Amino acid sequence: MTKQGFEVAGGTDPGCVRRNNEDNFAIDEELGLMVVADGMGGHNSGEVASSLATSTIVEMARRMLGGEKIMIPEASAGDSGLSPRARLLKYLVRSANTMIYEKGRAFPRDAGMGTTVVAALAEPDSLIVAHVGDSRLYLLRQGQLNALTEDHSLVGDQVRKGLITSEQASKSDFQNILTRALGVEKEVEIDVSEHPLLPGDVLLLASDGLTKMVDDAELGRTISRGDVRGAVETLIGKARTAGGVDNITVVVARVPESRGLGGFQGLVSRLFRR
Repeated sequence: MTKQGFEVAGGTDPGCVRRNNEDNFAIDEELGLMVVADGMGGHNSGEVASSLATSTIVEMARRMLGGEKIMIPEASAGDSGLSPRARLLKYLVRSANTMIYEKGRAFPRDAGMGTTVVAALAEPDSLIVAHVGDSRLYLLRQGQLNALTEDHSLVGDQVRKGLITSEQASKSDFQNILTRALGVEKEVEIDVSEHPLLPGDVLLLASDGLTKMVDDAELGRTISRGDVRGAVETLIGKARTAGGVDNITVVVARVPESRGLGGFQGLVSRLFRR
């Protein structure tokens, strides 16, 4: 259970086809920080990229909590409407992009590696989400499951433009083509959003090894009942039963029924105070 009172659990599995697991996840219960990454690249470089993404985001956040002074750039025009916490999470993801990109340049074996990332910073009454790629974050509220992220993929773009249906996208030969990934380019566009949280809400972060194997209705049913650890294990099992063609990573968090004051929000406000 996190300091903020969240119940949270995560797990990862290579699936039934691939020998290597290029997914990674990280949870910092003290911060209410959760990250899922799905790497790509030859010679196991995908595993390197996803590990760098999760470790950079969490370790930099911990260093800030420990009082280390880290210079955070002034808000750009695109960040002007973001809260201090949202700016921080975006900065952490951008830093992970730089780490992966520079490592790929320094080591030819890792050239071109990249990863998706979805990161969530949660307080009892609010949620910040940052993501790149097609790893997703869902919110379950009062029995209704909604995705809070949009896939940065070729078929995702086609669905949003009305060119194909979601069903056609799920069967497309091009569903694995990403339009954005962390670490591939020196700069990357990061989607950041802010959402209220209510007591009893459930969050699901997952790589596409889950979401392409298990439909949204079943995802919602599974995380609506039982404990979070059981939900993680059940979802991984369902993805494997459906074929497990990709690595599978799942993080589930349940918002406490009663609210308390989180310690991270005040810290971030102080970091950004001018």
